[in-house]
Amino acid sequence: MNIKQLEAFLLVAQLKNFTKAAAQLDMSQPAVSFQIKSLEEELNITLFERNDKKVVLTEAGRLLFPIAMQMVRQYNKIKAGIDDLREVKAGHLMLGAVPVAGEYLLPLVIGGFREQYPAVTVSLQIGGSARVSQWLKDRDVEMGIAGCPVKAEGIECEPWVTDHMVVVTPPWHPLSGEEVPLAALTNESIIVREVGSGSRQALEQQLLKHNITLDQFSSVLELGSTQAVINAVRLGLGIGAVSRWAAGELLEKGCLGEVRVPGVNLSYDLYLAWNRPDKESLASRAFRSFISDEEITRRFFSNILFYRNAP
Repeated sequence: MNIKQLEAFLLVAQLKNFTKAAAQLDMSQPAVSFQIKSLEEELNITLFERNDKKVVLTEAGRLLFPIAMQMVRQYNKIKAGIDDLREVKAGHLMLGAVPVAGEYLLPLVIGGFREQYPAVTVSLQIGGSARVSQWLKDRDVEMGIAGCPVKAEGIECEPWVTDHMVVVTPPWHPLSGEEVPLAALTNESIIVREVGSGSRQALEQQLLKHNITLDQFSSVLELGSTQAVINAVRLGLGIGAVSRWAAGELLEKGCLGEVRVPGVNLSYDLYLAWNRPDKESLASRAFRSFISDEEITRRFFSNILFYRNAP
């Protein structure tokens, strides 16, 4: 049983005439007769009583008519939904992101994307770079923002924006507002992200360039998110190196202090990763095009300090 057979059956039943049905279906009368015959053979039952003047449904035909009508309507609904998806009029997009991107950047971008594609729903999961990478590998998300490159079969990856970090202190800390050599900071307790996070890697790489490791600090507290690090710093548990995107507003309000460290470049790239093109959904492709447009992202990030190439 196929949709052409059902459409032919319904139109013949409504018009009670094979020739008129054929004209509306843009088919020949023999072709319509063939569709009906094939349907009757498949169901092993007669659907129409035929005579010289008209075509009348049999009892079996009357039973099939409402069912066939419902099936054709459902088919057309599915087809319309697929057509909408082809034009990115509908769809669902699963995203995964590290905290800085997921909490401070993506909400702005998603809002702009939804303005252009209002029928596309977006879900966002937030976790460290290792978790984002695993979500992508397991196909739990279609696209991810990670603090380091995602290397896996079937995954494409490229730099998206650069995250510039700042060393923060409680506002009352004696080093707040000062310029301090990196080595002098080892006298302090330091609060860092978990192993595997992009910000942690960037910090450790800069420390190594100056022959310093985290073990040389007075103490080390490891936390699972940027916001947790900021909260711990505000409570006076130590200093921390966090994204200026995350700390900017608190710095401006005087709720956090900043230490300037000459000769240290605390920045790292956030990476955009997605399923390879043959596995990528239309909604994902549209979002990737949207998020990769620098003019668009610059417009949305204009109220956040230190966009891509900030010094």
